[in-house]
Amino acid sequence: MMRGAVIAAMVATLALAGCAGGVRNALKPSGSRALFDGKYYPARLTRDRDDRAAFSVTVSRVAQGTDGAREAGRYEATKYCIAQYGNSDATWTIGPDTETLTARDDQITFTGRCAG
Repeated sequence: MMRGAVIAAMVATLALAGCAGGVRNALKPSGSRALFDGKYYPARLTRDRDDRAAFSVTVSRVAQGTDGAREAGRYEATKYCIAQYGNSDATWTIGPDTETLTARDDQITFTGRCAG
């Protein structure tokens, strides 16, 4: 009886250790890339030093398709706002829903603020 309890405790401990990555790893396994329209769009978010709610997101490889690039920018901002404020709300100055975007050197830059 005692041996069974010890084995069950060990199995539970190992199972919990495997879940140590939490929700983040469940949604996007380590080493995987988020794809948009089946393509990878490298995106880099930079926050304002004086105002952490303000950010800009630069998305590369826009020539692959603007819809995917727009969503890659939205995705980076969403991740940032959730990490900083616990919600995905962002107010865009120039954002993924802006009708006319100008790409420069195969990149577009969005600017906005987390609404937190």
